[in-house]
Amino acid sequence: MMNFKWTSINIFIIKFLVSLLILGAIVGIYIYYNESNIVRESITSELSNLYEILNNTRQNNFIFHLILFSVIMFLSLIILGIPFILFYFFYEGVSLGFLLASFFDYQGIEGLFFGLIFIIINKLMFYLALIYLLLSSFHYAKKMIKALRNKEYKIYEHITNHLLKNILVIIAILILNIFIYFFGNRILAYFLFLL
Repeated sequence: MMNFKWTSINIFIIKFLVSLLILGAIVGIYIYYNESNIVRESITSELSNLYEILNNTRQNNFIFHLILFSVIMFLSLIILGIPFILFYFFYEGVSLGFLLASFFDYQGIEGLFFGLIFIIINKLMFYLALIYLLLSSFHYAKKMIKALRNKEYKIYEHITNHLLKNILVIIAILILNIFIYFFGNRILAYFLFLL
């Protein structure tokens, strides 16, 4: 159920989504460097407290991710909500670019490396989950449109399969959040020497 055949359409969709994320990152970098000096200095000041933040706090995104992926599940089920998911994915790219630009502005190449490590630990699986759900949503939408046109009786089967995929992704994201909650900041603290 969770597998996709690596057809040309799947590869095309994945390339499109990765390109959308990269485009968002470029926009995020542009936005950061067009912020006022006061805003950039404020961000730099926050980053200078990173040692205390990583050593004294835990990352807790359980509620946010549960709500987010529940909304994504609903939007993908109604098909017309897919553009909103795409926009959110683009927004994540903007946030990625803004974050990397912040770290680069703070400590140059070393800061950029730390930013990349931060994204790998905290965001990589999140991005992969979004890509998987978008890919799944495109296939679901195609099947549903075909079923509705041909008045097939597989509509409930398509809905059930899509719901199961979404629920499994939500469970995987919650497990990831448990890992990040207990170990995310500890792992990142090992790379503070870069800053």
